[in-house]
Amino acid sequence: MAQHPIELFFSEAHPLTAYVSPDFSGSSGSHVVFTLNAPEHFIQDSKTGELHTGFATIVLDSVMGGSVMGVMTEFKPIATVGLSVSHLRRPIAGEKITGEASCDGVYEGLAYVKGELRDGDGEPLAIASGTFMIGTRATSIRDRSGESRI
Repeated sequence: MAQHPIELFFSEAHPLTAYVSPDFSGSSGSHVVFTLNAPEHFIQDSKTGELHTGFATIVLDSVMGGSVMGVMTEFKPIATVGLSVSHLRRPIAGEKITGEASCDGVYEGLAYVKGELRDGDGEPLAIASGTFMIGTRATSIRDRSGESRI
């Protein structure tokens, strides 16, 4: 069985791969499913072990983009143009997180996506909706790593 594009995306130089190793078993087409363990590298509160909300945001942005990749018939660059995340609870370092994302449709080069993260008991941690542009003209952030962002 061929790998889902999200697996290829995470197997390369994605910044999160140094901290998490998601399992994308069961991902197919526009639907991405995954599990991972919340890494301690993103702890915001050392007393509670709660992670920074930015962790949930970047995971959701990445896997939601992966669901867009799953509907494309040929590779084209994509970019997040809108992302709204509702954080219901912060993940705790070490806890198992499950999630999914699905691309609900594409219209005139814009993909509409939803995603969520849940804890090991199935309780929601974060819920997101996003819009992604397909076929952007800009170069990948990886290609511009030495370029100033100011």
